[in-house]
Amino acid sequence: MTNTKTNASSQGGYAPFLSEHWRPEHCDPANWDYVPSTYGVEGVTLVGSPHMKLWDDLTSDNMANPGRKGGINFAEADKLEKDIVNNGIDSKNGSMIYYDVDTGLKVNAFHREYTSSQLSIPGWMAQGVRFSSPVARIRFCTRSNNRVNFQHNNTSVADVEVAVRKVLACSPPVTKDAIGKEIDFLGWHLSESTRDSIKDKLFSEYVCSGLKLGVRYIPHNQNTMKLLLPKFEYVKGKVDNPPADTVEWYNNIWNNPDEHCLIVYMSHVEGRIGSIMTSNQRAVSDHKPLHILFAVPIPKGKTSLYTKREKCFSTELYSVEERMLNGFGKEMGIGEFHRSKISWNHPDCQHRFVAQDSENERFDELIYIPNREYN
Repeated sequence: MTNTKTNASSQGGYAPFLSEHWRPEHCDPANWDYVPSTYGVEGVTLVGSPHMKLWDDLTSDNMANPGRKGGINFAEADKLEKDIVNNGIDSKNGSMIYYDVDTGLKVNAFHREYTSSQLSIPGWMAQGVRFSSPVARIRFCTRSNNRVNFQHNNTSVADVEVAVRKVLACSPPVTKDAIGKEIDFLGWHLSESTRDSIKDKLFSEYVCSGLKLGVRYIPHNQNTMKLLLPKFEYVKGKVDNPPADTVEWYNNIWNNPDEHCLIVYMSHVEGRIGSIMTSNQRAVSDHKPLHILFAVPIPKGKTSLYTKREKCFSTELYSVEERMLNGFGKEMGIGEFHRSKISWNHPDCQHRFVAQDSENERFDELIYIPNREYN
C-alpha cells in the first residue's frame, strides 16, 4: 500500500513532516548514514528508496510487532524522547523505520512512533519492504531491531524467545536443531552464553509439552523434571491423560504431604550428596521411605537406557551407601546389616524414572525399575 500523497518526493516539499524537532535536513535521505538492509533474512525484499512517511498513513497497532514481547517499553521510550529533546534527531547514527508496502503495517517503528506522538513529530524516514511469508516477517522484525546506536531499543532476551516461538509455530516440525539455529539467527546480538540459556529454556518447554524434537533420547535436568510434574496429573475431560499408574503415583506419592520425595538427576549425583543425605535422615527419623524421581544422562554407544537406569541403584546409590556404611558409619557400629535400613531401600519405596525414550515411552508416563532386592 503506497500512499503517494505523503511521500516527500511527490509533495515537492517537506512541510507536512516538519516540527520543532524534525527539520528539513531530516527529510532528505541523503543526510542519513543508515543503509536499508534485509538483515540477511530470506524472503524479504526492499521496495523503492528511502522516503519520508507520515505516521497517520501507517497502521498503528502496537501489538502487531512480532519482534517484541510486551509492546512498548515506556522506560526506553522515555530515554529516546529525552535524547531527541537534548540532542536532536541523529541522522548519522539513528535508523530508518520499515513498513510493509502491501499492508501498510509498521514493521519495527513502535517506540519511535510513540516518542513522536509525545514530541509532535508527524513522520519518520522510512523504507518499504515486502515479505514472502509470515516467517520472513517475524525474522525481519526481530533482526532489524538489533542495531548499535543510542537512538534505538534492541530486542531483549524475552523478545527473542517470543520471536523464536512464533517462527517455529509457523514452520513445523520443531526439532532441537531448528530451535538452536533460530535462536542463533534471531539472537545474534546476544552473548553465546545467553543464547545457550535460551536454547535450554525453549528445549525444556518443548520437551515437556510432548514434542519429540527429532531426537530419540530426551535429556532432562532438575528444571525440566520440575516442569514435567504437572503433566502427570489427571485432568477431568482431557482426552489423553497420563497412564493410570503414573496418575496414581503422582497423587499418592508425590502430591502426598505425608510422603518424602526427592528429584535426582544422576549426571550430578556427587553434587547432590548433601541433599540426598539430608533427605535420608529426615525420612529415617519419620520411619518413612524416601521416594526418588530419577533422570539419567542419555545413553551413548552400546549402553542401553535400561542399564543407565538400573545403575542408579546398583552403582550410584550403592556408592553413597558404601560411604555411609564404611565411612563415618563404622565408628557408630553401622555395617552391611543396616543397608536395608537406608530410606531409599525401604520396602515401601516407589521410585520412578521420567520417560526419556521418545520412540518407546510416552512423555507423560513414569517408568518403574526395581531397586535391587529392596523395592
